[in-house]
Amino acid sequence: MNTIRRITRTLLACAGLLLLAACQQAAQPDSRSMQAAQQDIQDLHSQFLKAFNAKDPAGLAATYTDDGVLMPPNQPEVKTQLAIQEFARQFFASSPVSGMLLNVSETTITGDYAFCSGYYTLLGANGTSLDHGKFMQVLKQEGRDWKIYRDMFNSDQAPAPAAPATAPTPTPAAATH
Repeated sequence: MNTIRRITRTLLACAGLLLLAACQQAAQPDSRSMQAAQQDIQDLHSQFLKAFNAKDPAGLAATYTDDGVLMPPNQPEVKTQLAIQEFARQFFASSPVSGMLLNVSETTITGDYAFCSGYYTLLGANGTSLDHGKFMQVLKQEGRDWKIYRDMFNSDQAPAPAAPATAPTPTPAAATH
């Protein structure tokens, strides 16, 4: 019986070591899977840019997770993919923006999340620059796809000056005789 116990313990110890090695290998992706993730993230940004430049609110919103959050400057955050689609629809309908240039300068992948930052330029008629600034995104892997989970951007340009305050109209004083 002692021999059977020793063999069982040895087999369990080997199985535990193999399991530990497999878990560690899964936690540290190899360079091939990191390259695939980098390519998938580049493809996501290409899809985002294509939808933006086509003024396609549904296509743009499709690059976000269902619970994605867009944080535009000087406005409340826009929560959910559906709300982002409506925000984009209103933006495209009311803005002179004709397109966007996007430069993703840094991407860091940690498991099912990635962090991206870079620069954007909003274009007007004839390719003139209307605005330029920077952005920060948190991406989330959903199944095999990467989607934008959190998105924040702000302009490098100085804010427009506030409209001058108008002086209150004086009310005629009651005449006293």
